[in-house]
Amino acid sequence: MKNIILLISLLVFRLGSSQVSYEFMQPLPPESARMTTIDKNLHGIYTSDSSDIIFEINSAGIYTRNVVIHSISREMVRETSKYQVKGNHIFGIAEADSLPCVLDGDNYYFGVPRRDTLISANSKNELRKLSAREYILNFYENGSYTPCLLTLESGKLSIKYFDYPNDSNPFIGIKSKLTKTEETGTYTYLLPTLKEWKKIDYKLIFGKAKEFKLQTSL
Repeated sequence: MKNIILLISLLVFRLGSSQVSYEFMQPLPPESARMTTIDKNLHGIYTSDSSDIIFEINSAGIYTRNVVIHSISREMVRETSKYQVKGNHIFGIAEADSLPCVLDGDNYYFGVPRRDTLISANSKNELRKLSAREYILNFYENGSYTPCLLTLESGKLSIKYFDYPNDSNPFIGIKSKLTKTEETGTYTYLLPTLKEWKKIDYKLIFGKAKEFKLQTSL
């Protein structure tokens, strides 16, 4: 299952059985070296006023952090010794700690911090450098990759997810490909050469940028 996701809509753009969905058989760009993190001067915590996702970039890799909302009934708290509510905090959810909670009707609601790995030394996702300030984050799933474009400069992180027009084929110049028809639709797996990859217009395969600002340097 794709990581980033989780919270930031990291899905291959699928339009149903009448459309072709594209994935890649190798990390992009072709012939580039695998990386586990980016330049040290870009390490930090990146946040956005329009997103609950937090990006963390450090020497070990790239991560996302967020809070997942859960609930538990008053009856469950009352009848199970594992859980206790004192004031505005619930005990028993997080090990050796409490979490702020809110009572609404018959349920207590609380947020559980979550940290997901996008890139690390052991991750199946792969990071490749595209230019001095651009990187391709390749999300791995079932033997193929879905790229997204990361841009970092001047205390900002921009991420563009894989997207493409449904009325044209921006990958027509890629000769090596394999098309399969499955119950959920038709999928074409691409294996571009470096020369073919360089001819692709990025504006046609990546969607609108989501912007994050550097909050804390690491």
